[in-house]
Amino acid sequence: MGTKFGNIHIITNNKNEVTSALKDISSGRTQTNYNPEMYSGFESILELNKIKNIYYLGELRPGWISVLNDSFNWGEVEAFGEELSSYISSPILTISYFDDDLFELNLFLNGELQTGHIWCSEETREVYGLEEKCADISVLSQHIGYQFINKLNEILNIEDCEQAVEELQNLLEIPLWIKSDWFEDIDDKELINKYEKHDLNN
Repeated sequence: MGTKFGNIHIITNNKNEVTSALKDISSGRTQTNYNPEMYSGFESILELNKIKNIYYLGELRPGWISVLNDSFNWGEVEAFGEELSSYISSPILTISYFDDDLFELNLFLNGELQTGHIWCSEETREVYGLEEKCADISVLSQHIGYQFINKLNEILNIEDCEQAVEELQNLLEIPLWIKSDWFEDIDDKELINKYEKHDLNN
């Protein structure tokens, strides 16, 4: 099994808006009514919901707020990023990496996908039934910075998933190769301390 992770990065410095949006989403989850007599694995469902409502927020560079969650993976992080963009007026970038076979980037705004890109081999595309997804460089550079358009083009043309993540990470100057449930195994405690834990189960 390869590496798997997902994370979200919001182009804003308004942390209050982000936390308020996360609270609204989490509130909708906790209000779901489960009947333990009707559902098997009731306790595990509740535990999963609790995990989903614990977020780690970090401002690793000015004007960007990163959001981590133990449940963020390929598929989950895109759905959550799209939902979150309905609550926040700022652009939201989702990052997901699956099994060292696939790297996906998406940019959401006002509840809609603006552009996205998938790095993977033709074999992987066929195995997962994926359509080719190529980012609109004009949309991407509009939000990340027009001064980076040449470098962004280079990154979009990289074939290796791991290299693409590393190059984008260097460009954005934000940790992308990270997941909150890795914290205990990460030696860089200074980095970990830059993320604030927000338990929204209460």
